[in-house]
Amino acid sequence: MKNIGLSILLLFAVFSFSSCEKEDPKPDYYYSFKVNGVQKEFKINKDAGITFLEDGPNRFTLFNMVTGDVLSKNAMIMSFRNTEQIELGLRYIMQNPIVVNGTVSPSLVLIYFDENGKEYGATLLQSSNPGALDDCSFKITEFTTEGSVGEFEGVVFDLSDSGPKANRTPVLITEGKFFLPNFISTL
Repeated sequence: MKNIGLSILLLFAVFSFSSCEKEDPKPDYYYSFKVNGVQKEFKINKDAGITFLEDGPNRFTLFNMVTGDVLSKNAMIMSFRNTEQIELGLRYIMQNPIVVNGTVSPSLVLIYFDENGKEYGATLLQSSNPGALDDCSFKITEFTTEGSVGEFEGVVFDLSDSGPKANRTPVLITEGKFFLPNFISTL
């Protein structure tokens, strides 16, 4: 009987001390958007986040919105290149090009992987590709120690379609929202 009482007391002590040592709960990181009007909502996995890289005057921001075990399903990847710090509330658009190593390139690229892993993207500048309707944009509305909150949208196309650009079928990404952890690095 003495051992049972001692065991219960020991278990009570372990539970009491373990409850004092609990870490603060992680925020509910997520991303959501509509694909041609159909709502998609996801909680992120450990590989998701926003990485801010600086290399002298050049800045590179990678938005990695992934969920589950397969990184190429239900995922949204955006990359943004610029020379200035991102401003809160300012909408950045793909069709404002940037010159990289003497080549005019989109400042923003959006890649979407659907639930089957099919890849769609907004990767072409309209000014350099007659008939292309690729487009995307984003803005960060809040930047905190826990992460960034923002919005995005895009007009993406099947990246395996090699036909005339004007004949491609657009896929509309609308009402995109995210709350992602931040990772900051200087090269």
